[in-house]
Amino acid sequence: MTRKMIATVALILFASACSHHHDLSKPATQDNFGVQMARMNLWREALFRFQRAVEINPADAMAHNNLAVAWEANGDFDKARKEYLEALKLDRSNQYIQKNYSRYVEFLSRNRKRQQKEVKTAASSAPPAATAKSTIGGPLPPAQPIAVEPVKPAPPTTPPASDLPPQPKPPGGAR
Repeated sequence: MTRKMIATVALILFASACSHHHDLSKPATQDNFGVQMARMNLWREALFRFQRAVEINPADAMAHNNLAVAWEANGDFDKARKEYLEALKLDRSNQYIQKNYSRYVEFLSRNRKRQQKEVKTAASSAPPAATAKSTIGGPLPPAQPIAVEPVKPAPPTTPPASDLPPQPKPPGGAR
């Protein structure tokens, strides 16, 4: 979606919200608008709306939960965690918040395991280091890194004309 189209959609939704005389100073209005934006995958706008809802009413656990989901969707997992914990602090009994936080923790755990597995796979696929020994029998000192210049390919050479076999002449003369 282009920026122009996103701006147009946001303007239309904002205008429709105003035409219904919704009060943008109410956290529920900001929250509902944020939910609409999230359903349209406009996560930056949703994030903004959920931030406004939290600013208006910092004691609203669901606003913190929604903000956490938006941070997560935008890839900022540290801020998502902070908001989930704040939401749980405000309302420990809310099963919806508990479920979202559990899903978030599971996602992070799987992601860490996947990353660790990738690191192990990369390390195990590397060729094993050979242990070099000197002719006396003891190990050699560790090799010092050296700078290596890339090898430049030699320019293609053509044999001198005298080394080439004579070319047959095309029938009927040159064309």
